[in-house]
Amino acid sequence: MNIDSTDRAILNEMRDNSRTSFVELSKATGVSERTVRTRVKKLEEDVIQRYTIIERGIGLSALVRTKLGPGTEVGTLAGEFATWDGVLTCYEVGGGLDADLLLVVSVDDTHALRELLDRIWLTAPDGAVVETHTTLIIEQY
Repeated sequence: MNIDSTDRAILNEMRDNSRTSFVELSKATGVSERTVRTRVKKLEEDVIQRYTIIERGIGLSALVRTKLGPGTEVGTLAGEFATWDGVLTCYEVGGGLDADLLLVVSVDDTHALRELLDRIWLTAPDGAVVETHTTLIIEQY
């Protein structure tokens, strides 16, 4: 799908608040409500993967950088991690992070984070996960 400036404007507004009404999106982007409805439907079919709730003030969010061993099937492992409760997103990354996967996680507390990290190590075949580095998210802006 080709994304034009109208689609980008709609996506930018929806990133700030995915519950923004079509009327408000229309005003913010300068196109008709009907155009917004049509564009959002098409974006949901081709571009928008999911809507996510990000909670403030409760729970614990973290980034988990995961280095995989040689020969590990990245897509298979990432696909499994991405389905787990607590994993918001799983990215395959490259270029200086010294990691192959970056997981964005949201859990109840440090105990639940420890369980998730243990599950990463225990689920992966021997040698598939070489190391993990966890960074706590303090605030989102």
